[in-house]
Amino acid sequence: MLSALAGERVARAASNDQDVDELIESVLQSNYTAGNFKQALDQLEFGKQACEGSSCSPKVRARLFVAFGTVFVGLKKGAEAKASFAAALKEDPNAKPFTSFDPPEVQAAFNEAHGDAPAAAPIVPTPTPTPPATATPPTPTPPPTDTAKPPPVAAPLQAAPRKPKKTFPGAGRFPRGWRSAEAYFYYNEATTSEASRDWLDCVDYAQASLQAENRVATRFLLASCEERGGLWIEALADFQSVGEGAGRVGLQNVGNLAKQRGQALREKTPKIVIRKPAQADALVVTMNGAPLANDKLDGELWVNPGQRTIKAQGKVSGADVEFEQTIDVAEFETATVDIKLGPKGARGDQAMMRCMLAAQTRDDFARCLKSDSGPSLDLHLASEMSGYHDTDHVDVITPAVLVSAENPTGGWGVNGSFLVDMVTAASADIVATASPRWREVRYVPSIGGHKKLGDADVNLKANLSHEPDYLATSVGGGVSMDLRQKTITPALGYEFSHDVSGRAGTPFAVYSHEINRHGLDASVTFVLDKATFFASSFTAVIEDGDTSKPYRYIPMFLPDVAKRVPIGLSIDGVNKNRLPIRALEQLPTSRQRWAIAGLLAHRFSASTIRAEERLYVDSWGLKASTTDLQFLVDLNERLRIWPAARFNVQSAASFWRLAYPAAPSKKDGTITLPALRTGDRELGPLYGVTLGGGVRYAFGEKKGWALSVNADVVYTRFLDHLFLLDRLGLFAATTLEIDLE
Repeated sequence: MLSALAGERVARAASNDQDVDELIESVLQSNYTAGNFKQALDQLEFGKQACEGSSCSPKVRARLFVAFGTVFVGLKKGAEAKASFAAALKEDPNAKPFTSFDPPEVQAAFNEAHGDAPAAAPIVPTPTPTPPATATPPTPTPPPTDTAKPPPVAAPLQAAPRKPKKTFPGAGRFPRGWRSAEAYFYYNEATTSEASRDWLDCVDYAQASLQAENRVATRFLLASCEERGGLWIEALADFQSVGEGAGRVGLQNVGNLAKQRGQALREKTPKIVIRKPAQADALVVTMNGAPLANDKLDGELWVNPGQRTIKAQGKVSGADVEFEQTIDVAEFETATVDIKLGPKGARGDQAMMRCMLAAQTRDDFARCLKSDSGPSLDLHLASEMSGYHDTDHVDVITPAVLVSAENPTGGWGVNGSFLVDMVTAASADIVATASPRWREVRYVPSIGGHKKLGDADVNLKANLSHEPDYLATSVGGGVSMDLRQKTITPALGYEFSHDVSGRAGTPFAVYSHEINRHGLDASVTFVLDKATFFASSFTAVIEDGDTSKPYRYIPMFLPDVAKRVPIGLSIDGVNKNRLPIRALEQLPTSRQRWAIAGLLAHRFSASTIRAEERLYVDSWGLKASTTDLQFLVDLNERLRIWPAARFNVQSAASFWRLAYPAAPSKKDGTITLPALRTGDRELGPLYGVTLGGGVRYAFGEKKGWALSVNADVVYTRFLDHLFLLDRLGLFAATTLEIDLE
């Protein structure tokens, strides 16, 4: 029936206990004490509605049933009183009559119910509510919002009522307190529809009932069904009406509840701001086909949640122009739509639209419309300088340049980059093998491009990396597909790499190893709502070739000595205990890697949070987990800052040893080396923590220039290694970006 009075309690931890307790106390002290039993019964019905489902605790539900029984005793309805008391005892076996309102008749009926209490009926009000026999409530009008006029909306506050599925038969009985059999008939149909969660049918029947007889309780039912059916604007107006009108007929608690429901709805109602263009004649704007007055543009429009299509037509310099955009608005969201008029049939030409937006005069605008110079490009240029330093005496300086060109109309783009790594190192591994500090320069050019073919986007890329002892080349491509209005985007990619590993100062023809890799990437991106997306991916890499470093020598120990080597043994300690032989690193000549990852990002009004998890395993027995967190905050339209954190942990490769044992032969003294051996500390067990952040400032008239600075502190703890127990590194980068149109 009137369960709408309690409302559908979504994601709320508190119950209606306090409100219902106050209602019970108020009814018993006022109407019951004054002998107005029927009015008391009507007001207690609102308590039933507020206690629907699990909105009240069993103890409070029991008190409510005791109150009903007490009032039924006053009405000389012994059977109903006994049933109510029995229901109270079913809810709470310790329930008792109210001490202050306990005449002998109440105690007698309660004692009878205590002896043979039947199963409690659910909280469903009887279909015979009789409001106070005072003045009929006046026709309510939508009250103001907080202090001033009602909010601007994109449609009438009350939708035109549809024809109810069932029509009034023309005659019928109705209980005392009602003036119209038709109103009572439609009211009962509305409560039936509400119970079956047919919200729109409930709205239709409640509106029909109100047309026959205007009652506060019916309007509350209407508002509740409108809210649950997604008609928030209409529900807001009706809650406000009940909030003002209920007090005039003695239903103060109902009025307060309506105000609370209305305020909660007001806070989460979506808004749309439609910004009109600066230069346009005969502008006509519609939303979902309904025209919008020009005075409603540039301000907040309160709308029901869901999809909205905004269209606009007009003339500029005598030429017909148009605009269309579809958006989805959800609760608590304020969406902004900028009307960017373009020539008919050219909505996709974003470059032309930007030209028109930048036009200062009508002649400038006309030139944009009549331009036959072909589609223009969006150019993005970036220059970056980054550096790295750690406590293992490794230093890296990396200047880089990037450029990309995008043609929105043609659906294609190209990009390229070039970076140089200048590395100098004197790490513990080098010193341990008596090697001098070394310097090296690496050059890395890359190119790529993509082309849209309908809903598919095909991309190709190529990369090259050259350093004195290593040459790496790779080519790859992929395709992604926009599905379900771009809310689901699966993608598949493949990359082939061919590397040549050699020794510095030695031609590849004299000494080299070839390494081939096949990489497969599969991913799916889901747009969960207007502010949230989730991406999952799977990566597989199959590698063949010897990746052992020709400079990395692995210390060998006698078996009994190897067992006693402590973690973090110094270079001098290793040299005192090792065998004289210097064995080169030897890794397996094939490797298969697999990884799965998930990325979740959510956009708030002025910030974005990103969380990513990656799990990795390979055929060498190494397992790893990497967690990334980033929180980007827009302080204003130009300035953004972000803290970031990363945590990774990994196990060791199956052939990893802190100290490799090697026993000389008793016959000829030859030493048998372990078939697999490595000194690469990245293959041992470790964990790492990275903390950092950055700042980005956009400047220029159109914010087409941006300067970013970010820095990270990287700590790595080695759990089963020689020489080093930990490493602390600092990475910093400065990037200058330029967008040209």
